[in-house]
Order: sequence, then structure tokens, then C-alpha cells
Amino acid sequence: MNRKHLFTAALGLALICWPPFHALPQNTKPALGPGRRYTTVQRLQPERLRAVHEARLQFERQRRPVKYKTGLNDYRAILHAHAEDATHTGGTRPEMLAAAQRDGIKIILLTDHVRPPRDFINDSWRGLREGVLFIPGAEAEGFLVYPQASIMQTPWKTRDEYIGLVTQNGGNMFLSHVEERPDWPTDKLDGLEIYNHHTDIKDEGEFMSWLLKALADPPRLRMLQDALRDYPQEVMAAQQDYLAAIIAKWDRDLLTHRATGIAANDCHHNQVFTVKAISNTELEITLFPDEKRRVNVNQAPQIAELLAGNQPGEQIAKLDFDPYERSMRYVSTHILTRALNEASVRQALHQGHAYVAHDWLCDATGFVFAAEQLGKRKPLALQGDDVAWRKNLQLRVETPLPALLKLYRNGQVVQETRGAALTYAVREPGVYRVEAWLEVDGEQRPWIYANPIRIGLGGSASRP
Repeated sequence: MNRKHLFTAALGLALICWPPFHALPQNTKPALGPGRRYTTVQRLQPERLRAVHEARLQFERQRRPVKYKTGLNDYRAILHAHAEDATHTGGTRPEMLAAAQRDGIKIILLTDHVRPPRDFINDSWRGLREGVLFIPGAEAEGFLVYPQASIMQTPWKTRDEYIGLVTQNGGNMFLSHVEERPDWPTDKLDGLEIYNHHTDIKDEGEFMSWLLKALADPPRLRMLQDALRDYPQEVMAAQQDYLAAIIAKWDRDLLTHRATGIAANDCHHNQVFTVKAISNTELEITLFPDEKRRVNVNQAPQIAELLAGNQPGEQIAKLDFDPYERSMRYVSTHILTRALNEASVRQALHQGHAYVAHDWLCDATGFVFAAEQLGKRKPLALQGDDVAWRKNLQLRVETPLPALLKLYRNGQVVQETRGAALTYAVREPGVYRVEAWLEVDGEQRPWIYANPIRIGLGGSASRP
């Protein structure tokens, strides 16, 4: 997507002609999605951030390794990641690598913006670097694309031709920004983004207005500075929602074909806002990296307090919302495979041997969703697999932390329980998938989205 990230674009537009603060849109509070009690602005209040932080600490103390063994390793991966690929991308690949090492990320599938003559395959990083596996790719034509080799010089005319070009010889391809193209088919793709952070903030009109005002309002600005210092991860996660419309599309598509659900971090490290004194009556707000707007005391009298004691050119505040480390910890795609190499990762994504987790809440590593014969703790199939119908088939779910576990069949909940384990005797064919939710400060937050096990739909179990 060759455009500025939503925060920068929305705030930049609002700052083109700075209106009086009383004239800014007074958005009504948005409709709250599943599990929510608080708006994003309410979640950003100090008492809410503190409560969420304390809940996270409690989760970490309660976390226990999952005992069920699948024979596969669980690697945390980042898809939809940008570095050094556009003027609006603020981060570098070395910065991304360092963040991955600090966060325990083992795989990064890059998604460069396409900028000919630069080749997003041959001119990018590929292979293991200091323990992190990089696979080059691009965000292009509405997809995340990971061809096996360069396609820059190969012509194509239609969407189907492009899909064939990317996926030939085992290339991977996912539908991106599903909210913009809900009717696009996925049957010729590996899957789709079932969570995208950029998508999640598109309905945040109230928050956008609040944030814009905060950049030139002394009490709010101080509150944001304190929040980013004390609760940086909680601030990033304040917008977290369950993207029900996109999950519903996923459920519909799964009825006819395998479609691997992945997370899209859409990280750029470009949400860095600064406030600088220009004179004793004017300040400049920079929306990283290249949007600058000036505000004077006639437009916003309260900025006099911010300017007091600052010389022209001095920085008053810097708000860094999205360093790579924070973006990567927020959500990831856990890939289940035996080996940390490109071929194994590609095959796992083809087969759906993966799950999405908001690891900012608690590290989900070790989560299991498997099909087994009743009474035998040995998997016949794992998430992503197709398995033939048979008698005495049982589904098993285990998590490293007690949670609200929801088992779905064909998009409808068939069993729900609270705990760290769930078993279910399968009575009929269908598409079975699992979600795990955690209670945080009186709200239910989605934690884990498992890829499905499709039972009795004409396929058979396949394992790498």
C-alpha cells in the first residue's frame, strides 16, 4: 500500500489548516466492539493503563509451559513489515533485526513497497541474520507477496495472472487490508490477514481528534509523555479490537478451501511526533517523517504554557508510538515447523500450521490445537490440516494460561469454557477453529486465533 500510515495521513490532513480547538470535530464515542467496555480514549487514561499493566504482570506469573507435544517448534514471526522502502517508512532493517532479537522474533517476512528499479527480492535481505530468518516480499496490488524469485521484469495483465506469477514454484501470497476488498476471493492464495493493526485503527475518529488536540495541550501532552514512558505497550494496544467482519469473511472462505489466517503488524516505525518551539508565540508539530505544521497562540492560546522557557529551535516533546520492538510484541504469527529455514516456513504457511496471537498480553508460545483419537494424546492433525471423517475423533486445545476458550464450527460457537484446556468429541464434519480471550481490566480481549482443522470435507491430514 503505497501511502502514508493512517495516523500520519489523518493527522496531517487535520493540521493543514489548524482550526481553533473548539472547532475540531467533536466525535461521538464509537460503537464498542465485542468484549469492550471502554473507548480508546478511556483506555488511555492513567488508571486504565495501570490496571492493564498489572493484569499483564499477573498473566506472566500464571503462565505455564504447555505439556502436550506436537513434534513441531513454535516460532514467532512478523508479516507485513516495512523498512527502508519508502519516504514514509522511518525504520531500517538493522533496527528491525535488533528489535526482533530483543523480542524473541525468529522470522520476518518483509513487505517492501514496490519502487522500480529497486527489486524487492534481489535488493532486500534474505536468509538467517544473527538468528533471525528474513524472507523478502512486497505489499502490492492488494496482497502480501512472497515469490520464490524476482518477478520485477515479468509482465502481467490481470489479477489472476499476477497471482499465478507470485505463487508459481511455491511462492506465498495473502490477501491484505481485507477491509478494503472484502469480496476478493482467496481460493488461489495461501490465505488472508485476519488481523491488521492499520485496519484496526481506521475507525478511531474520536481518538484521532483527541490525539491531535493533545499535541498542543499541556495537560494531555504531559499525560501522553508519562503514559509512553510508564506503559508503552499498553498505549499501543489501547486500540485493539476484534475485527468481526474480517473474521466472518475468513469463516465463509474456509467452508470451501484452506485459507491460512495471519497477523499483519504493518510496522514502519513512522509514528514519531515532535513538538518544537519556533518563537515565543509559535510552535511546530512534526508528524514523522515529513509533515510539519505550525500553531500560534492566536489559534491555540494554551500553547503559551508549552513555549514558556524554551528557546527557538528547542524540542518540547517527542512521542514515539511505534518502535519496531513495540510493534512486534503487540501481535505476531506463530509458525509451527520443525526447522528454521525458508522452505519449512513457506510450507507451514501453505498448510496453515500457524496461529495469530496478541503476545503483548502474554506470550502464547506452545499453544496447541489438535485432532486426536479419543483416549490417545497423539495428534492426528494440527491446525491448518484437513482430516478425513472417522469415529471417536476428538479436538484438544491447550494454552499456557487459563483463558476463555471458544471452539467454533463453521463460524458458530459450539463449546465455550474457561481454563487452560478444552476437549471436544467431534459429532459431525465441519470447519473447526479456536479463539482464546483474556479478561483485562473488566474487558475481554482477543488473545489467540487458531487456524482451523477441516474435518470430513474431502481432504486428509497433511503434515510437513
